[in-house]
Amino acid sequence: MTQGRSLFVGIDVGTTLTKAGVVDLKGTELAHAAVPTIWQREPTGGHARPDDLFAGAVAAISEVLAKVPAGDVLGVGVTSLAETVVLVDRAGSAVGPAIAWYDARAADDHAQLRSDFGAERFGQATGLGTSQIPTIATLRWIMRNVADARRATSVLSVAEWVVYRLGGDLAAEASLASRTGALSVATRQWWTEAFDWAGVRHTIFPEVRWAGASFGRAHDLSRGLERLEGTALTVAGHDHPCASVGIGVSQQNQVMDDCGTAEALIRAVPMRPDLDLAAGLPLGIMVGCHVLPGHYSMMGGFPFGLELIHVLEQFGVASHHGLTDLDAPALALGLLQASVTVGPTGVTVGPTGSSPIFTPVRAGGKTSVEPERAWWGALASAVAGSRLLLDALERLGGPIAEVRMSGGWSRNPLLMTLKSEVFPELSYPVVKEAGTRGAALLASLTAGAYSDVVEFPDPELELISPAIAGAGRDNPSQGSL
Repeated sequence: MTQGRSLFVGIDVGTTLTKAGVVDLKGTELAHAAVPTIWQREPTGGHARPDDLFAGAVAAISEVLAKVPAGDVLGVGVTSLAETVVLVDRAGSAVGPAIAWYDARAADDHAQLRSDFGAERFGQATGLGTSQIPTIATLRWIMRNVADARRATSVLSVAEWVVYRLGGDLAAEASLASRTGALSVATRQWWTEAFDWAGVRHTIFPEVRWAGASFGRAHDLSRGLERLEGTALTVAGHDHPCASVGIGVSQQNQVMDDCGTAEALIRAVPMRPDLDLAAGLPLGIMVGCHVLPGHYSMMGGFPFGLELIHVLEQFGVASHHGLTDLDAPALALGLLQASVTVGPTGVTVGPTGSSPIFTPVRAGGKTSVEPERAWWGALASAVAGSRLLLDALERLGGPIAEVRMSGGWSRNPLLMTLKSEVFPELSYPVVKEAGTRGAALLASLTAGAYSDVVEFPDPELELISPAIAGAGRDNPSQGSL
């Protein structure tokens, strides 16, 4: 292992913020910085200018390095949102817009994709469901509607683009490639049938590497990045599995439960040839490549924070870092009158053996239920949904012994109390930015500081019980969802 003051930089390009963090060999987070991720809004959603995405990363890196004056930077890892891509021409310049993952302009192409391939065949090849517009559908739209895009010779994810602009190789990373709808996940080879369908050349996506592999070294850097000259570079992959590495979820019997704007449950399982990649789709589970070499990522999720905000708005109650004024009265009500139980027929919300007693209020809806009961019911229903996803993950990948929590809503004492009734052991990693920490740790692998991910330092853990849930946490792990 490398000795001395060795530093590793992690960059996380998210939908709202582009973040940077620095960790040392012990995995200690030394500094953080964040700048807004700039999007150009449009009726269909929006797009980013590729140069703006890179400029945001440069600004975050420059700011965070200024906070850590001493030490040698040995590695840089970049993680990012998925689906959004940058088209690059032969000269290495970006052409056309980087269309946001949430943009809907390719909705008709997506519908055609579902019709032409069918959900089952598409899922068996890619591990993806059909609810999210994949990159390949957006790429088809771009090629028909953006003249400059036809000059493109390569397609890169956002993280791959940032690494390339830092001087790295023109290469793809497996977990991000899994979200394009253009990768045969089982073989980790590009799916040429999807290319033909989209009308793009078979060589437009570059070779696929694992997160933590070498993507070259930084060189010819702009002002403010001089400390990175010659530093080992890696693409740290899709932000969700990268964040799971950041909180120490690397074993098959562990799950990350990220409770943010959406809730996502993620686990890593070793790749095996007999796994049907489409088997989890009816259960709400997608399968792709993980950032851990040789592993699949199994991930399921649903709207979470947005639904809770809708409930709170009915009563004019605000939330602050996942805490509300309804938590204490709802907690007392819930413990006395109701519970979430797991039985042979599934998850029940309400007294044991009863039917669900509450349906969360939707946006624009009204309810005559008292605020604390409505709030308890909303969180209990959310817990029932996440428990069903956990059951699906167990069915597909075997027993789960530990769930590590992340995201702002995981601080909520009522949520944690309800989850503690039906979840395996819950723990709260004391990590400020899971995404940047995960990216930095994967960079340390690239730099040779560690030989395997199992050597990564585990973060400090706080075990969660109803008595301490939501109390005394000044440094919560914030997921990138």
